Amino acid sequence: MKILKNLIFLIILSIFIAGCSSADESSKANNEQLEIYTSIYPIQYAIERIGGDTVEAKTVYPPGVDAHSYEPTTKDITALADSDAFIYLGAGMESFAESAADALASQDVQLIEIGEHEELFHVEESHHDHDADSEESHDHEHDGHSHGDHDPHIWIDPLRMIEMAAIIKDELIELNPDKESYYNENFTSLKTDLLALDETFQETLEAKENKHILVSHAAFGYWEERYGIEQISINGLSSASEPSQKELTEIIDQANSYDLDYIIFEQNSSNRVSEIIQNEIGADVLIIHNLSVLTEDDLDNGEDYLSLMQYNLDVLDRATK
Repeated sequence: MKILKNLIFLIILSIFIAGCSSADESSKANNEQLEIYTSIYPIQYAIERIGGDTVEAKTVYPPGVDAHSYEPTTKDITALADSDAFIYLGAGMESFAESAADALASQDVQLIEIGEHEELFHVEESHHDHDADSEESHDHEHDGHSHGDHDPHIWIDPLRMIEMAAIIKDELIELNPDKESYYNENFTSLKTDLLALDETFQETLEAKENKHILVSHAAFGYWEERYGIEQISINGLSSASEPSQKELTEIIDQANSYDLDYIIFEQNSSNRVSEIIQNEIGADVLIIHNLSVLTEDDLDNGEDYLSLMQYNLDVLDRATK
């Protein structure tokens, strides 16, 4: 059924884009800035920091949506076809990305998938049966579901964010070689900020003795690897992946055994199962920002990657002991 749906989607988009492309080519040629569409917000942020006034970066996501499940409209795909490039994560993060890329393959737009760079990721092989007795031997193991696949949430690790930004910088140079020195200079500035952010995370979290956190969605595995955080996740890498009854019982047992005071929800999602667990263990609620998309409030308040990551660190500081 999903294959048929994607096939129909491709056919409709291809026809629609073909009808619009000739009229759009002249306006595209007259635009001095690079017009670049992105998927997740951290890609947009890196483009804006590195590209400066030579780019106009836009995201296909409306504010506050779930990036795992959002499907763009035909109008969105037409806008992508009229841009200079579409830079997206892929890697199982965006359900629409492969279909959109296929529909745009014949158009005059560069399609750049960050997820093709395997070195950015680690393989997710975690599970719920991690217990207190085996904690020492599983320092970097999640309490989340078993996936055996990429964890796509690389941007929450400032050092991986640097690696992703370096790839984006190289792609911008390919698109606009005359600005190579400008892009390199801006990348260096961004790298400095991200290194400082990593140092702040290290200083805040290194002395913590209980780094377990109870989260609604297994989006924070790279904090485990980098800072020793141990996430107990209610849903899997996809926010739609719910635990079995057995896993649900294990989650509650783990939360109680680690004496967790908080359950952490994300800014753009909550779910019935997480609320059941919250009531069962009597936990208070904290809100963390997954940074995949900005909300209307984020935009109104002028928030960006750095400010939201500092907010997240404040949440982690409160949730850990």
